[in-house]
Amino acid sequence: MVGKTGAALQLSEPAKGQAKKRVRKRKVKRRVELITAYGLFVGMVVALVLLYVAQYAYVAQLNLRLDRAEHQLAEIQALNEQLEQQTSELRSLQRVEHEAVNRLGMQKPEAVRMVRASVEPETATSDTAERVETAPEADEKPSHLVTFLNWTRGLRRAFAQGVE
Repeated sequence: MVGKTGAALQLSEPAKGQAKKRVRKRKVKRRVELITAYGLFVGMVVALVLLYVAQYAYVAQLNLRLDRAEHQLAEIQALNEQLEQQTSELRSLQRVEHEAVNRLGMQKPEAVRMVRASVEPETATSDTAERVETAPEADEKPSHLVTFLNWTRGLRRAFAQGVE
């Protein structure tokens, strides 16, 4: 029996040493697990803070772009108003008349004659045939109506070509 007890004692000592090694490994593992968990927690907190700051930076960037776009819109609207004013000045009747007289050499008619025309066709009689005027000859001065019609034709040509 002595042999059995001695053998048991010999076996128990290395078993105790292995148990100590196991305990040390567990403590080391627990420390590593705690440090890893703490590191992950700190990493998550840093990531959330960076995400929060990134959102504010993005909003600030969008506000800056919005301000620039509003400023550009104001400039374009001011330019549009100037162009509309120039357009109205160029289309004014006084300017068109000035261009027609000075640039194209047109003249205003001295007198305007109103002619009434009936809506219903009349039969040609000898009275109406006598009233029809003949075209002026080369030596005669053209009538005011012809002068006015020539002036309006010149205006029409000027509008077609674009008065500058």
